[in-house]
Amino acid sequence: MFTLCGAIPLLSVWQVALAAGDEVRPLAIQRELPDSPVTPILSARRVPQSLVDLNSAGRVNAKLGQVIAALPPDSCLKVITDSKTIVGVNTTKALVPGSNLKLLTAAVALDVLGPEHRYSTKMLGIVSGSVVRGDLWLVGSGDPLLTTRVYPSTEKYPTITPTDVEKLVDALVALGVSAIEGSIVGDESLYDTERYVPSWGDGIRSVEAGPLGALMINDGAVSGSPIKPANPALAAATEFTRLLTSRGISVRNAPKVGISSSDTPLIASLESVSMREVVTEMLVNSDNNTAELLVKEIGRVGRSSATRIDGLNVIASKIAEWGLPGEGVALLDGSGLDRTNLLTCDLLAQLLERDGQNGLVTTALATAGKTGTLRDVFLSGPGSGTMRAKTGTLNGVKSLSGMFPLDDGRSTVFALIMNGSGASTVNFYRPIWNNLVTALSFGNKKLEVEMLLP
Repeated sequence: MFTLCGAIPLLSVWQVALAAGDEVRPLAIQRELPDSPVTPILSARRVPQSLVDLNSAGRVNAKLGQVIAALPPDSCLKVITDSKTIVGVNTTKALVPGSNLKLLTAAVALDVLGPEHRYSTKMLGIVSGSVVRGDLWLVGSGDPLLTTRVYPSTEKYPTITPTDVEKLVDALVALGVSAIEGSIVGDESLYDTERYVPSWGDGIRSVEAGPLGALMINDGAVSGSPIKPANPALAAATEFTRLLTSRGISVRNAPKVGISSSDTPLIASLESVSMREVVTEMLVNSDNNTAELLVKEIGRVGRSSATRIDGLNVIASKIAEWGLPGEGVALLDGSGLDRTNLLTCDLLAQLLERDGQNGLVTTALATAGKTGTLRDVFLSGPGSGTMRAKTGTLNGVKSLSGMFPLDDGRSTVFALIMNGSGASTVNFYRPIWNNLVTALSFGNKKLEVEMLLP
């Protein structure tokens, strides 16, 4: 846990224009006075824009009042429109965010690694005619999207931009290779070997995330086995062996793990999509393995140490560097699976406000009623097809933070975290979500002055 101390006072400066001179002169009529105005001075058609804006804000606040009244005690809510806080409830209260923590992981990954950063998985070995002499090495780069071609069809939220590992098999076939005289060896030495966050429970390990490593194919699964091997690099070597044999390339020895030599020739390499697309994958589908591997990559690039702890320290330093509120924040992982993670609505809202409506994080979020974890939510009504947001769910935890577009290129940022028994049940959180989105949509409703006419 870390705390950022200190506050910056916000000062309001009023400018007053003073009229000087006290000479009184009679009005000199130079020409005939114009006709009376067509629209009377007191007509509703002369409603000032400030009244229109107040009416809109009033509608928003009235609906938000229903949201606030339904919130459990351990909740926070912040809504910002045009850089102005419309409502703030417990905004500095540190709460369990669930997968809303991925917003922070995404922002730091894009900043530290860069939006065009790519992973490169390498295949090493000595090709001699139609055989590979000795072992064939598969060297991991931390790519979380490395998959076989059939794997996405088995996922609840299919991988959007997979890195097709079978292209490496294609490369061997194109070279005319028909046999491997040794083993397929998985090399995961780029990252550390911490497979799980120590405080994760059994309900998370191997189910929601992990075991983690720099070389993972199909999230560490092996075709035909309901249990993931403890070492994901061994699982990858096993899966790659299966792919080779299915294409008629024989492998003499059993798969294994090891550390490759820099002298071993490169046969082929396989690049992932760009980091901006990797981040999109993580946010849209709430991919936990991607989040955890990103933390290690952040540590590797930011501190030359590919560990969870170093990655989280980089993230913490970015909170301070960006001037975001860090008091009460606790970071245990990058996915939000750990129940001892703590964030505030202040931090989430300011993070999104800093990113902006067209920022790399905001545009990488799921779209209401269309994609990822929001594909079955907000199928109609306000925000459907336009609002972008990140969901978060643990038992007793429900969060929703994102950007609601308004007319004229404007937008509203919102952050909502609810903690408490029953908070994650559909019957509880869905009416609150619906009322929140309806309230945000009122930001577009203007006062129809014709309705005020007699």
